[in-house]
Amino acid sequence: MTADHAPMGTVRTPVSVRPGVAVTIGFLTILLGAFTLPAAVPDRPSVAYLSAGLAGAALLLGLLLAADLARAAVARRAGVQVDGITVGAFGSRLRAATAGINEPRTGARIACVGLAVSGLGGAGLVTLGWLAPGGSLALAGSVGLWVGGLALLITLSELLPAPRTGGGRLLAALVYRRTGSRERADAAAARAGVITGWILIASGAALIFLAGAMGLWVALLGWLALGSGRVEQSRLRTNRALAGVRVGDVMGLAPEVVPGWRTVSAVVEDMADQVVPASGQVVFAVVDFDGGLAGVAHLRDLAAVPLDDRGLTRVTKVSVPMAAVPTTTPNELLSDLLPRLAERPAAGCALVLDDGVGDGTVLDGGVLDGGVGRPRLIGTVGYAEIARALATVALVPTGTAPVPAPDCGPRNGRP
Repeated sequence: MTADHAPMGTVRTPVSVRPGVAVTIGFLTILLGAFTLPAAVPDRPSVAYLSAGLAGAALLLGLLLAADLARAAVARRAGVQVDGITVGAFGSRLRAATAGINEPRTGARIACVGLAVSGLGGAGLVTLGWLAPGGSLALAGSVGLWVGGLALLITLSELLPAPRTGGGRLLAALVYRRTGSRERADAAAARAGVITGWILIASGAALIFLAGAMGLWVALLGWLALGSGRVEQSRLRTNRALAGVRVGDVMGLAPEVVPGWRTVSAVVEDMADQVVPASGQVVFAVVDFDGGLAGVAHLRDLAAVPLDDRGLTRVTKVSVPMAAVPTTTPNELLSDLLPRLAERPAAGCALVLDDGVGDGTVLDGGVLDGGVGRPRLIGTVGYAEIARALATVALVPTGTAPVPAPDCGPRNGRP
């Protein structure tokens, strides 16, 4: 849990609500209560319009949340780690392990149940709104028609064949079933996203002259599909370039260790006098009282603490906790680590842990023994190491084994 949202909780899937959801509810309430409903059902009190608008906004968010709860249930049954659901300014979003949800067949099953819930829910609301009698229920019927229609539009946009959409996951599953190749499945979804994006952008540009704002909406969907397709194609090119390269081939040396209970003032003084001038290091490992890893601290965050507060602020207060720091091992493929780095950008790097068992001491070279029964911290991998690996493999002739980048300068701030 972070400071900007509070957990609501469900029986099995934690639900977090961000303050941005209030903006969405307010926008939908005003759109319905001030514009849509008065035009559809005139001569009603203003409080009735606003109440119906608020109910419609809550109903739409509830339907999107129900779809994500269904996705979470299917994902958990498939063995995918589900971190929770976030409800924010852009609706509901399922947070799950990327490696599991991006597997073609699993991703397709998860997408199908979400599309079914939102699509059937939207269709049901449209039907009820259409069959609602006039009189006192006319306002409720209009709310059902509007919410159901918007839910169907969201479902249709989710069916677009693009990476990370329901339609893209279904397409990837079909290609994977025919070819058995995960790379071909992902490439097909990326290519479909680019093609769909250009088609929608062209269609939206034409619709602007025929349907006004509707053309802008179509063009926006196309721009999103085109962007996601190009990002996925770039990711696939990077994975092909890094094929066979392991974390141990490119990792930097282990960062210096700082106690989390020390004040920022004491740590900054020590780093300025000893570590930083000698190594240029800007990332440090933070440990707790028992010697276990508590997170990482960036020099920029330590320096950003006001001078008057440095003597009272502990390092743990400004460090990135371990929950937001990706970890890896020397034998993991570098391409498998990239999604986790993207999911947890706050740390800016991944900590490389050895499988050996330590005793909680700091060894020569800054290697931290994690303690009895815990792995050792032996290095870091950040975007500088990844860029160096890409530059190195670009020089290797096609068909030959990749080689680690030469150590010709500081790695992650270490000499």
